[in-house]
Amino acid sequence: MTIGRKICGIIVIAVALCLFICAAFLFAPAADAENPAPVTLTQNSVFAVSATHIAYTSGNTLSIVDISYSSDPRTVTSAFEGEAVDIEITSNKIAVLSRTDSSCKLLIFPYDENGISKPVSASVSSSVLASSVCLSTDGEDILLLTNEWLYNISTGADNGSHRVTAGDTTTYADSTAFVFTDTVYFSKDSGVYFYDGGAADNNAVKSLFSPSLLSSVRGLAVSDGLLYLSAENGVFVTKEPLSAKPNDSISIVKLSGMSYASAIDIEGEYLYAFDKDALAIKRYTITSDNLVYNKCYDAEKYLAPTQFDLVQTLLPLEGDVITLYRSPRDLEVVAQVTGGIIALKQVSYDGGDGAASYYYCVTQDGEYGYVPSSASKLSEPEAPGYTAAQPLHGITQTPVYNFPYKASGELCTLSTDESGGVVMTKGEESAHVLLVAEGILNAGGESWCKVLISVNDETLTGYMDARLVCPYVSYSPAGVHDHCKINSGRAGVYVKLFTQPDENSQVAAELPDNTELMLASPYDENSAWTCVFYGDSIAYVLTENITMNALTTVQITLIVVLCVLAALGVMLGVVIYIKRKKKREYNEES
Repeated sequence: MTIGRKICGIIVIAVALCLFICAAFLFAPAADAENPAPVTLTQNSVFAVSATHIAYTSGNTLSIVDISYSSDPRTVTSAFEGEAVDIEITSNKIAVLSRTDSSCKLLIFPYDENGISKPVSASVSSSVLASSVCLSTDGEDILLLTNEWLYNISTGADNGSHRVTAGDTTTYADSTAFVFTDTVYFSKDSGVYFYDGGAADNNAVKSLFSPSLLSSVRGLAVSDGLLYLSAENGVFVTKEPLSAKPNDSISIVKLSGMSYASAIDIEGEYLYAFDKDALAIKRYTITSDNLVYNKCYDAEKYLAPTQFDLVQTLLPLEGDVITLYRSPRDLEVVAQVTGGIIALKQVSYDGGDGAASYYYCVTQDGEYGYVPSSASKLSEPEAPGYTAAQPLHGITQTPVYNFPYKASGELCTLSTDESGGVVMTKGEESAHVLLVAEGILNAGGESWCKVLISVNDETLTGYMDARLVCPYVSYSPAGVHDHCKINSGRAGVYVKLFTQPDENSQVAAELPDNTELMLASPYDENSAWTCVFYGDSIAYVLTENITMNALTTVQITLIVVLCVLAALGVMLGVVIYIKRKKKREYNEES
């Protein structure tokens, strides 16, 4: 073989391989609707939020999950000893403060999108750790608050200007949480206090709020200069920014939307809170006077429905865009689509403030999620204009898809045989079927025909490109070459054809006795109904009102009557002939 031939052969193989890969990509079925693994929490869990991840503990495990909750949490088991007291997170590291019966430990865990790395011990002396209280952050620096001072773990040095003297009436000991903005603000019991570094005219820890306003403060966080705090009697925010030195008590206002005591953290426009009763980290959008719940990280899996009783195009109630959410519990936006969303099932979810209705949907790109019923409306399928159908292109294998989009994967393929009968191929098996067109859906700029495929005792539901299906115009399906006749049983009586095997359904036609029809399914004298072709549609007729014989009851009755009349005529003729003969013979004798 010459070098040229070898090169040509390699090129042909490479092209074939590329075509195979492209075909596998284009025709691969869409992934099943999957949901991330649950965030498992306990009553003693602690958490913190960065711009990309949420870090949390559960027992002695440490986990992170991306803030969009689009992938499974990454977890390290037996990450630390004792019980987690507090946790903080920056863009690349997590600090966990834990306490045993005999000591305190502070571990630093580097992390990235691939997970959590092996920890290292913080450069903090055992004496400092022994009096540790809680953690906070200042940019990328992690701060440790002890009974008396503020310690910067990142630099390995204490902040002497924020060391509380023994003469102060209140110390940092037993604080619940703290934040640092040039001034230390910390919560303790039912109060919030500040210490600005020991200025000559303000050398003592002072109360920021009147303790009578609050009940058991559990968490502090700062956003846009405002201080947010969570207490047993609600969530509050300062009316004035903290940039000004608080010589006098700053006024606070209560926010609606969350009423339980919780540890809190703020990232961007969202406030995160740990609800110990629900064992969930909940996310709220911050507005001027309330918190709007819109997301939840917890141990409940967002189970996607597997049975679909509704496959219809979903349209926005207003505007052109439909927003698809990850789940009723998790209003993280999955996609915003201008068209092509198919509602698969309607579900109801009660998040604690009353039940709400959602549609479980899929997009043309194979993304699954939920759309509030209050923001959308269903588009009814259009009537195709015919019922009995067949693929447009004869022996060509026409695909039938699971849902009205190609990425959903093929249910089967259809073709026709020489007699025009519809043949379904599924896997390696083929069978003659009855194809029924049920409705036309418009999704994603494409037109789809919903079809029912009846094979033996099973009926499959699928979707075909509406351009590739047409009215049934050929012969009956192979193996069903029979015709029947309307058998009214009485002359002058018309027999009704129904659109469904139900006498209460719409009447498709009323036909006189002896009308010939083609069977759409094998005849069964024990079945109450028989399916027949009527024009380019199918219809149902009571089996008792048809006959497979050449003659109907009325025809047989007429034939019998005619035979009787003929016999009577013959007999009458014979009698007349005999009488006339006898009379003639009598006359001759006379």
